Amino acid sequence: MQKNILYCLDKWIGECNEPRSIKPIWNFTNHVTAKLIANICIGEEASQHEDVIHTFAVLTDDMNRFFFLPPFLSFIHQKLHEFVISLPFLIGFSPIAKHKKILINRMKPVVENRIQQKKILGDSYKPSDDILEFYMSQPDFVPSNVNYNYFADLLIFLIIVGIGTTGKSLANLLFDYAGRPEYWDELYEEASTFNKECNGKFTLNDINKMTKLDSFIRESLRHTGDMIIVPRAVTTDHYTFSNGYTIPKGRNVFDFSEDCLFSESQYGPDSKSFKPFQFVSQNVSASKVDRTYVIFGGGRHACPGRFYAVLVLKLFLYHVILKYHVRTENGNMPKKLMVGPISNPPEESLIFEQRKEI
Repeated sequence: MQKNILYCLDKWIGECNEPRSIKPIWNFTNHVTAKLIANICIGEEASQHEDVIHTFAVLTDDMNRFFFLPPFLSFIHQKLHEFVISLPFLIGFSPIAKHKKILINRMKPVVENRIQQKKILGDSYKPSDDILEFYMSQPDFVPSNVNYNYFADLLIFLIIVGIGTTGKSLANLLFDYAGRPEYWDELYEEASTFNKECNGKFTLNDINKMTKLDSFIRESLRHTGDMIIVPRAVTTDHYTFSNGYTIPKGRNVFDFSEDCLFSESQYGPDSKSFKPFQFVSQNVSASKVDRTYVIFGGGRHACPGRFYAVLVLKLFLYHVILKYHVRTENGNMPKKLMVGPISNPPEESLIFEQRKEI
């Protein structure tokens, strides 16, 4: 993962001996996330191709253009709006069709080569460490009749649940760091001390020693900006709350974020303030969920990918801190953009400049 992060920084930001403006940041972080996730999903061989990385980075946005249309027909009937936004898919104009074709074209040679290698090497075959290999190892996998459409659909599902959310969190994290210069020195001191102690080689347990970095990330996630979070659908005949309020089957239920993420009983009267190091003394990691921190859901339904997502955020910001000075255009923290109840990262540029060795 570190190798790919450094590759992304060199490719899309570079040395920056002179200040360099990067925009849009969300597009950049989506491509970083795409590179990391493509490698563990489709394998190192296929993830070397630029069209694969582009597909991983933009597929979710291409699809969301339809699903984020304002529900202008809901005043007639909710089902009418749902029918209209699904109509392009029904008539064959699927925004993901071109991306699915790319995934199949790039994955097919990899699968065929692995099948051939298994035949030649037998028990000496060394399986790759990626999700594609996992599906190929399942009992129902038939080498003579590979269902590439099924494989592509599985990858598309992983892209949708992984890229958009992680890329957005990464963009928000960069803005939270760049827009708050009062915390730069503490974070840099911790990162540089850690880097000297481990000499660039560390384990997962080692990186957890950067408690200020972890706390900063947890606070950034707490300030995601979305008004509603953790969608859940009523799948039983109905659901009745303790106060007697009943929701019928088929309805979607969302948490109002301020009730939990900015709970004054948990975070104090200044709960809406950005307090990046408040979790250091509490010994609470950025991936730990509770009733006042439901960014990743909660209970047995909490997002299983949260540990990987937080690791991506940690390693990325760690390397950015060591490599660059990063600031906003005007030195202040820009506001997020609201699209209905959902927030998007700011559209402003970030200025990157190579950190000078002291």
